[in-house]
Amino acid sequence: DTCATWVLQIARHGGSWWMPLLLLAVCILNSLTAGLFVAALGAVQVALFGIVVMSRKYTFILGPIMLSIGGLVAAVTHIQIMSSGGVELLLEKTGVAGSTWLDKATAWAGQYGFWGLMVIGLTPAPTAVAVIAGTIAKMDAYTVLTAVFIPRIVKTTLVALGLRFGTDQMTAEDFVRKQMLGEEAPYPKKE
Repeated sequence: DTCATWVLQIARHGGSWWMPLLLLAVCILNSLTAGLFVAALGAVQVALFGIVVMSRKYTFILGPIMLSIGGLVAAVTHIQIMSSGGVELLLEKTGVAGSTWLDKATAWAGQYGFWGLMVIGLTPAPTAVAVIAGTIAKMDAYTVLTAVFIPRIVKTTLVALGLRFGTDQMTAEDFVRKQMLGEEAPYPKKE
């Protein structure tokens, strides 16, 4: 109930100018901690994304842009760590050492290059996996960043469109009430 109350209070400010910036800050923090605090930051990130998208009629695209920028910051950070010889550290801290995601991503990036990395970007694989795979495949940093950014913006935009047009004209507050508290929201139904 405390979490739902907090999200409801934030939902009232979804259209404020600072909400996309708050979403960006949470995304960057979540990305830079390599998902270490995903239970807390991930939940806040998802809630803020939904609020930003559902509270903005024309500027809902700011939600996907902020999530994608957060991923890009993480990718740049991972590339810097790898270029300074911190491959083992990155593998250990992100928890991807020996993962099947890393094995598949490395194989796809090695075999298909940029397009293989783009496909990895469309999966739920962590950003670190795509960066490591692209680096192992000897791709330059800009190619890796492009292959991380494009699929992320596509995925998050599709999710945003689903939220905008698949929630039957609910406000962010009504959506939170329905999803978190099980209440039926008093919103106009489409006929």
